[in-house]
Amino acid sequence: MKFTILLLGPDVDPSWPDKLRQAVPEATVKAFADAEDAAADIAVADAAYGTVPPDLFARARKLRWICASRAGLGGAWFYDALVNSDVVVTNMRGSYNEHLAAHAVAFLLAFARRFDHYLPQKRWQRGPHMLDLPSQTALIVGVGGAGAEAAKLCAALGMRVFGIDPRVTEAPPGVTALDGPDRLDQRLGEADFVILTTPETPHTVGLFNAGRFSAMKRGAYFINIARGRCVVTDDLIAALRSGHLAGAGLDVADPEPLPADNPLWAMPNVLITPHVAIAGAPYRERWLAILIDNCRRFAAGQPLTNIVDKKNWF
Repeated sequence: MKFTILLLGPDVDPSWPDKLRQAVPEATVKAFADAEDAAADIAVADAAYGTVPPDLFARARKLRWICASRAGLGGAWFYDALVNSDVVVTNMRGSYNEHLAAHAVAFLLAFARRFDHYLPQKRWQRGPHMLDLPSQTALIVGVGGAGAEAAKLCAALGMRVFGIDPRVTEAPPGVTALDGPDRLDQRLGEADFVILTTPETPHTVGLFNAGRFSAMKRGAYFINIARGRCVVTDDLIAALRSGHLAGAGLDVADPEPLPADNPLWAMPNVLITPHVAIAGAPYRERWLAILIDNCRRFAAGQPLTNIVDKKNWF
């Protein structure tokens, strides 16, 4: 089946239109650096890659599929007209699982080996004890792609690993016990490290608040490579200030960028990176591969991969 797809926005590599035409001869491909420039073409387009803003979506008469240029989209990406339509949305889930997992475990190792203490002090003086990881428990909240990879790494370090997930029904390799969200608070009290890898959904916004931090074991560490809005920042600060949490490793924050005067910057037991966990991943190549695969499926009338539950944003 022949179809027209629009590639929208700055995430489109200049080489993609030709590569897509060669890989999927059925596709008529048009690229627009600014989505608003596609106002005339969207009326006859069957598919689009990137973000389709509401005013552009209102002009679409044939649109059946949007391929988002991200894995985690968040609530701001979805609007009522899109959610209530028959247009299928897919995402780039699985593009950088290994890199997200490595970043999370890098935080874990930094705390276990007390880099948070030694790196700032700049003097030859022994400090607090190191952690024996085989005697520690990690709780992975969200054991989809990145969470499953993080679980394997933690297990390889000898740790006991628990997982929480609303969709995954079979424990991934390395996960000792897998539970649904209804057992999250119980598992929090058993974990020395809590690693948050969930997408931003209506159910995970504000998931970690004062109640959840108080449910964590005293002296535990919190690591977030998910989305900043999954955490109530003021509640995290309070849990760290009180000493209930031993430390936090954050690649994301709310708000983001984290303001220079936010107390988290001055806390010696907090490690912060500026949303760079996927840095180094060949994700653009993977995005193109996912896009090509789904274009072939679309042309053949086959089910698409990475379909998003629009009401739940992931």
